[in-house]
Amino acid sequence: MSRKRPRTESTDENGENNKSLQATTSLITDQDSDLPLQFEPSIFAFKPSNDFVRFVSDFLYEHVNKDNIEIEAKLGVLLSKDTKTRIDMPVTCETIIHRSEEHRCQFESNMTPQQHCHFNNILNARVNHTMNPSYQGAPVKYKHTKETDRFYRTESGNKIRVTTDQSSGQILEGGVVEKIRIANLNIYSPNTHLDYRITVNIEKPRLNLSWVGLLFCVKGPMPKSQPDFERNKDRMTYLHQIFKFDLTQVKIPERPSQNGVRAPSQEVTHELEVEFVDPTILLRERQKIEKGLPNRFMEVVEVFLDNIRILAKKDMDCPQEIKK
Repeated sequence: MSRKRPRTESTDENGENNKSLQATTSLITDQDSDLPLQFEPSIFAFKPSNDFVRFVSDFLYEHVNKDNIEIEAKLGVLLSKDTKTRIDMPVTCETIIHRSEEHRCQFESNMTPQQHCHFNNILNARVNHTMNPSYQGAPVKYKHTKETDRFYRTESGNKIRVTTDQSSGQILEGGVVEKIRIANLNIYSPNTHLDYRITVNIEKPRLNLSWVGLLFCVKGPMPKSQPDFERNKDRMTYLHQIFKFDLTQVKIPERPSQNGVRAPSQEVTHELEVEFVDPTILLRERQKIEKGLPNRFMEVVEVFLDNIRILAKKDMDCPQEIKK
Protein backbone atom coordinates (compact mmCIF):
# COMPACT_ATOMS: atom_id res chain seq x y z
CA MET A 1 0.00 0.00 0.00
CA SER A 2 1.16 3.54 -0.74
CA ARG A 3 2.13 5.67 2.18
CA LYS A 4 -0.12 8.66 2.78
CA ARG A 5 1.03 11.73 4.61
CA PRO A 6 -0.73 12.82 7.81
CA ARG A 7 -3.78 14.93 7.05
CA THR A 8 -3.62 18.02 9.22
CA GLU A 9 -5.32 21.36 8.77
CA SER A 10 -3.85 24.73 9.67
CA THR A 11 -5.35 24.62 13.16
CA ASP A 12 -7.83 22.76 15.34
CA GLU A 13 -11.53 22.98 14.60
CA ASN A 14 -12.15 25.33 17.51
CA GLY A 15 -9.64 27.78 16.09
CA GLU A 16 -7.98 28.26 19.45
CA ASN A 17 -4.52 28.79 17.95
CA ASN A 18 -5.60 30.72 14.89
CA LYS A 19 -4.45 34.31 14.89
CA SER A 20 -7.24 35.36 12.55
CA LEU A 21 -9.78 34.54 15.27
CA GLN A 22 -8.08 37.00 17.60
CA ALA A 23 -7.65 39.71 15.01
CA THR A 24 -9.91 42.57 15.95
CA THR A 25 -9.82 43.90 12.40
CA SER A 26 -12.01 40.98 11.33
CA LEU A 27 -14.84 42.36 13.44
CA ILE A 28 -14.65 45.83 11.99
CA THR A 29 -16.78 46.61 8.95
CA ASP A 30 -16.07 49.02 6.15
CA GLN A 31 -18.11 52.18 6.68
CA ASP A 32 -19.08 52.17 3.02
CA SER A 33 -19.94 48.48 2.92
CA ASP A 34 -21.51 45.70 4.93
CA LEU A 35 -18.40 43.58 4.35
CA PRO A 36 -15.81 43.12 7.14
CA LEU A 37 -12.39 44.61 6.46
CA GLN A 38 -10.89 41.16 6.96
CA PHE A 39 -12.65 37.85 6.48
CA GLU A 40 -11.93 34.95 8.76
CA PRO A 41 -11.21 31.83 6.68
CA SER A 42 -14.32 30.02 7.94
CA ILE A 43 -16.75 29.83 10.86
CA PHE A 44 -14.17 27.62 12.61
CA ALA A 45 -11.42 30.19 11.92
CA PHE A 46 -9.27 27.94 9.75
CA LYS A 47 -9.08 27.25 6.02
CA PRO A 48 -9.87 23.72 4.83
CA SER A 49 -7.45 22.18 2.37
CA ASN A 50 -8.22 22.27 -1.34
CA ASP A 51 -9.04 18.73 -2.50
CA PHE A 52 -7.25 19.13 -5.83
CA VAL A 53 -4.05 20.46 -4.26
CA ARG A 54 -4.33 17.83 -1.51
CA PHE A 55 -4.55 14.99 -4.05
CA VAL A 56 -1.51 16.20 -6.01
CA SER A 57 0.35 16.79 -2.73
CA ASP A 58 -0.38 13.23 -1.59
CA PHE A 59 0.77 11.92 -4.98
CA LEU A 60 4.10 13.77 -4.74
CA TYR A 61 4.46 12.97 -1.04
CA GLU A 62 4.38 9.28 -1.90
CA HIS A 63 7.29 9.51 -4.35
CA VAL A 64 9.47 12.47 -3.33
CA ASN A 65 11.57 10.43 -0.88
CA LYS A 66 13.22 8.47 -3.71
CA ASP A 67 16.82 9.23 -4.74
CA ASN A 68 17.57 11.26 -7.90
CA ILE A 69 13.92 12.24 -8.30
CA GLU A 70 12.67 14.50 -11.09
CA ILE A 71 9.29 16.24 -10.88
CA GLU A 72 7.92 17.96 -13.96
CA ALA A 73 4.67 18.93 -15.63
CA LYS A 74 4.19 19.13 -19.39
CA LEU A 75 1.50 21.06 -21.18
CA GLY A 76 -0.24 19.33 -24.06
CA VAL A 77 -3.49 17.61 -25.00
CA LEU A 78 -5.18 14.45 -23.74
CA LEU A 79 -6.32 12.50 -26.78
CA SER A 80 -8.86 9.71 -27.00
CA LYS A 81 -7.23 6.52 -28.23
CA ASP A 82 -10.41 5.75 -30.16
CA THR A 83 -11.01 9.05 -31.98
CA LYS A 84 -7.47 10.51 -31.89
CA THR A 85 -9.06 13.83 -30.90
CA ARG A 86 -9.05 15.66 -27.59
CA ILE A 87 -11.13 13.95 -24.93
CA ASP A 88 -14.44 15.54 -23.96
CA MET A 89 -15.46 14.84 -20.38
CA PRO A 90 -18.72 15.92 -18.68
CA VAL A 91 -16.94 18.27 -16.27
CA THR A 92 -16.72 22.05 -16.05
CA CYS A 93 -13.34 22.56 -14.36
CA GLU A 94 -9.92 20.91 -14.29
CA THR A 95 -10.11 17.26 -13.35
CA ILE A 96 -7.57 14.55 -12.54
CA ILE A 97 -8.14 11.48 -14.70
CA HIS A 98 -8.75 8.41 -12.56
CA ARG A 99 -6.19 5.67 -13.06
CA SER A 100 -8.89 3.24 -14.12
CA GLU A 101 -9.64 5.48 -17.12
CA GLU A 102 -6.08 6.34 -18.17
CA HIS A 103 -5.99 3.46 -20.64
CA ARG A 104 -8.60 5.26 -22.73
CA CYS A 105 -6.44 8.29 -23.47
CA GLN A 106 -2.90 9.30 -24.35
CA PHE A 107 -1.04 12.50 -23.63
CA GLU A 108 0.54 14.47 -26.48
CA SER A 109 2.95 17.18 -25.35
CA ASN A 110 3.35 18.78 -28.76
CA MET A 111 2.01 22.24 -29.59
CA THR A 112 1.97 24.38 -32.71
CA PRO A 113 4.87 26.62 -33.80
CA GLN A 114 2.56 29.59 -33.25
CA GLN A 115 1.92 28.56 -29.66
CA HIS A 116 5.66 28.08 -29.17
CA CYS A 117 6.29 31.59 -30.51
CA HIS A 118 3.52 32.99 -28.30
CA PHE A 119 5.01 31.47 -25.14
CA ASN A 120 8.49 32.59 -26.18
CA ASN A 121 7.26 36.17 -26.51
CA ILE A 122 5.37 36.35 -23.22
CA LEU A 123 8.14 34.65 -21.24
CA ASN A 124 10.78 36.93 -22.77
CA ALA A 125 8.61 39.90 -21.86
CA ARG A 126 8.45 38.59 -18.31
CA VAL A 127 12.26 38.41 -18.18
CA ASN A 128 12.54 42.02 -19.34
CA HIS A 129 9.89 43.20 -16.89
CA THR A 130 11.47 41.56 -13.85
CA MET A 131 14.93 42.83 -14.75
CA ASN A 132 13.75 46.42 -14.49
CA PRO A 133 15.48 48.05 -11.47
CA SER A 134 12.12 49.24 -10.17
CA TYR A 135 10.69 45.71 -10.06
CA GLN A 136 10.36 44.49 -6.47
CA GLY A 137 9.66 40.77 -7.03
CA ALA A 138 11.84 37.76 -7.84
CA PRO A 139 13.62 38.04 -11.21
CA VAL A 140 13.08 35.64 -14.09
CA LYS A 141 16.40 34.51 -15.57
CA TYR A 142 16.88 33.24 -19.10
CA LYS A 143 19.18 30.68 -20.72
CA HIS A 144 19.31 29.40 -24.31
CA THR A 145 20.88 26.01 -24.99
CA LYS A 146 21.23 23.68 -27.97
CA GLU A 147 21.79 20.07 -27.03
CA THR A 148 21.56 16.58 -28.45
CA ASP A 149 20.15 13.61 -26.57
CA ARG A 150 21.18 10.09 -27.57
CA PHE A 151 19.48 7.09 -26.03
CA TYR A 152 21.21 3.74 -25.59
CA ARG A 153 19.85 0.45 -24.37
CA THR A 154 22.05 -1.66 -22.11
CA GLU A 155 22.22 -5.44 -22.13
CA SER A 156 19.93 -5.45 -19.10
CA GLY A 157 17.27 -3.55 -21.07
CA ASN A 158 17.59 -0.20 -19.29
CA LYS A 159 17.83 3.06 -21.21
CA ILE A 160 20.67 5.54 -20.80
CA ARG A 161 20.47 9.12 -22.07
CA VAL A 162 23.66 10.93 -23.07
CA THR A 163 23.33 14.70 -23.54
CA THR A 164 25.96 16.67 -25.45
CA ASP A 165 26.41 20.31 -26.33
CA GLN A 166 25.73 20.76 -30.04
CA SER A 167 28.50 23.30 -30.61
CA SER A 168 31.33 21.47 -28.82
CA GLY A 169 30.12 17.88 -28.92
CA GLN A 170 31.14 17.54 -25.28
CA ILE A 171 29.03 15.66 -22.77
CA LEU A 172 27.36 18.04 -20.34
CA GLU A 173 27.96 17.84 -16.61
CA GLY A 174 25.46 15.32 -15.31
CA GLY A 175 24.62 14.52 -18.92
CA VAL A 176 24.65 10.73 -18.60
CA VAL A 177 21.60 9.41 -16.80
CA GLU A 178 19.42 6.35 -16.62
CA LYS A 179 15.85 7.63 -16.69
CA ILE A 180 13.13 5.54 -15.07
CA ARG A 181 9.48 6.60 -15.10
CA ILE A 182 7.80 6.21 -11.73
CA ALA A 183 4.28 7.63 -11.97
CA ASN A 184 2.19 10.33 -13.60
CA LEU A 185 -1.08 12.23 -13.22
CA ASN A 186 -3.11 13.34 -16.23
CA ILE A 187 -5.16 16.50 -15.73
CA TYR A 188 -7.96 17.51 -18.11
CA SER A 189 -8.57 21.26 -18.31
CA PRO A 190 -11.83 21.96 -20.19
CA ASN A 191 -11.63 25.74 -19.84
CA THR A 192 -8.29 26.02 -21.65
CA HIS A 193 -6.91 24.61 -24.89
CA LEU A 194 -4.15 22.74 -23.04
CA ASP A 195 -4.24 19.88 -20.55
CA TYR A 196 -1.21 18.82 -18.53
CA ARG A 197 0.59 15.80 -17.14
CA ILE A 198 2.58 15.71 -13.90
CA THR A 199 5.36 13.14 -14.05
CA VAL A 200 7.71 11.73 -11.44
CA ASN A 201 10.89 10.13 -12.80
CA ILE A 202 14.19 8.90 -11.48
CA GLU A 203 17.25 10.27 -13.27
CA LYS A 204 20.02 8.05 -12.00
CA PRO A 205 23.46 9.46 -12.86
CA ARG A 206 25.87 7.08 -14.55
CA LEU A 207 29.41 7.55 -13.26
CA ASN A 208 32.96 6.89 -14.50
CA LEU A 209 32.20 8.06 -18.00
CA SER A 210 34.97 7.80 -20.57
CA TRP A 211 34.05 9.08 -24.03
CA VAL A 212 35.91 7.40 -26.90
CA GLY A 213 34.30 8.08 -30.27
CA LEU A 214 30.83 6.59 -30.08
CA LEU A 215 31.74 4.20 -27.28
CA PHE A 216 31.63 5.01 -23.61
CA CYS A 217 32.12 3.05 -20.44
CA VAL A 218 29.80 3.28 -17.47
CA LYS A 219 29.24 1.29 -14.34
CA GLY A 220 27.07 -1.61 -15.37
CA PRO A 221 26.54 -3.19 -18.79
CA MET A 222 28.11 -1.56 -21.85
CA PRO A 223 25.53 0.21 -24.04
CA LYS A 224 25.59 -0.34 -27.79
CA SER A 225 27.86 2.03 -29.71
CA GLN A 226 25.02 3.30 -31.93
CA PRO A 227 22.09 5.04 -30.22
CA ASP A 228 18.60 3.61 -30.49
CA PHE A 229 17.17 7.10 -30.69
CA GLU A 230 18.46 10.65 -31.09
CA ARG A 231 16.95 14.11 -30.81
CA ASN A 232 18.18 17.68 -31.12
CA LYS A 233 16.84 20.21 -28.60
CA ASP A 234 16.75 23.99 -29.07
CA ARG A 235 15.70 25.07 -25.60
CA MET A 236 14.87 28.33 -23.86
CA THR A 237 14.94 27.94 -20.10
CA TYR A 238 13.34 30.48 -17.77
CA LEU A 239 14.28 30.27 -14.08
CA HIS A 240 11.96 31.68 -11.43
CA GLN A 241 12.60 30.93 -7.76
CA ILE A 242 12.49 27.12 -7.33
CA PHE A 243 11.08 26.30 -10.76
CA LYS A 244 12.38 26.24 -14.30
CA PHE A 245 10.26 26.59 -17.42
CA ASP A 246 11.63 24.81 -20.49
CA LEU A 247 10.33 25.86 -23.90
CA THR A 248 11.85 23.41 -26.35
CA GLN A 249 11.88 22.79 -30.07
CA VAL A 250 12.72 19.13 -30.67
CA LYS A 251 13.85 17.72 -34.02
CA ILE A 252 14.57 14.09 -34.82
CA PRO A 253 17.48 13.95 -37.29
CA GLU A 254 17.67 11.64 -40.28
CA ARG A 255 18.62 8.12 -39.41
CA PRO A 256 19.17 4.97 -41.45
CA SER A 257 16.39 2.40 -41.51
CA GLN A 258 17.08 -1.27 -40.97
CA ASN A 259 17.69 -1.86 -44.71
CA GLY A 260 20.25 0.93 -44.86
CA VAL A 261 18.00 3.48 -46.60
CA ARG A 262 17.87 6.87 -44.90
CA ALA A 263 14.52 7.50 -43.31
CA PRO A 264 13.08 11.03 -43.59
CA SER A 265 13.38 13.21 -40.53
CA GLN A 266 10.30 13.50 -38.38
CA GLU A 267 8.36 16.70 -37.90
CA VAL A 268 9.64 19.29 -35.48
CA THR A 269 7.78 19.23 -32.18
CA HIS A 270 7.38 21.95 -29.57
CA GLU A 271 7.15 21.35 -25.83
CA LEU A 272 6.62 23.42 -22.69
CA GLU A 273 7.25 22.02 -19.23
CA VAL A 274 7.60 23.23 -15.64
CA GLU A 275 10.11 21.45 -13.44
CA PHE A 276 11.45 21.67 -9.90
CA VAL A 277 15.04 22.92 -10.04
CA ASP A 278 15.79 20.99 -6.86
CA PRO A 279 13.12 18.42 -5.88
CA THR A 280 14.84 17.86 -2.51
CA ILE A 281 13.07 21.05 -1.42
CA LEU A 282 9.88 19.01 -1.30
CA LEU A 283 11.71 16.18 0.45
CA ARG A 284 12.79 18.52 3.24
CA GLU A 285 9.20 19.73 3.66
CA ARG A 286 8.03 16.11 3.78
CA GLN A 287 10.55 15.40 6.54
CA LYS A 288 9.07 18.28 8.54
CA ILE A 289 5.63 16.69 8.20
CA GLU A 290 6.96 13.37 9.49
CA LYS A 291 8.44 15.15 12.50
CA GLY A 292 5.24 17.06 13.19
CA LEU A 293 6.88 20.41 12.41
CA PRO A 294 5.37 23.40 10.60
CA ASN A 295 5.89 22.95 6.89
CA ARG A 296 5.11 24.47 3.49
CA PHE A 297 4.65 21.26 1.50
CA MET A 298 1.18 22.07 0.17
CA GLU A 299 2.12 25.69 -0.44
CA VAL A 300 5.01 24.61 -2.67
CA VAL A 301 2.77 22.16 -4.56
CA GLU A 302 0.10 24.83 -5.02
CA VAL A 303 2.61 27.29 -6.50
CA PHE A 304 3.81 24.50 -8.82
CA LEU A 305 0.22 23.92 -9.97
CA ASP A 306 -0.50 27.64 -10.31
CA ASN A 307 2.48 28.06 -12.62
CA ILE A 308 1.13 25.30 -14.88
CA ARG A 309 -2.39 26.71 -14.77
CA ILE A 310 -1.35 30.25 -15.62
CA LEU A 311 0.61 29.04 -18.63
CA ALA A 312 -2.46 27.14 -19.87
CA LYS A 313 -4.55 30.30 -19.40
CA LYS A 314 -1.94 32.46 -21.12
CA ASP A 315 -2.23 30.17 -24.14
CA MET A 316 -5.82 31.39 -24.49
CA ASP A 317 -4.37 34.74 -25.62
CA CYS A 318 -2.87 33.01 -28.66
CA PRO A 319 -5.34 33.56 -31.55
CA GLN A 320 -7.40 30.43 -32.01
CA GLU A 321 -7.21 30.34 -35.78
CA ILE A 322 -3.42 29.96 -35.86
CA LYS A 323 -3.56 26.81 -33.74
CA LYS A 324 -5.48 24.80 -36.30
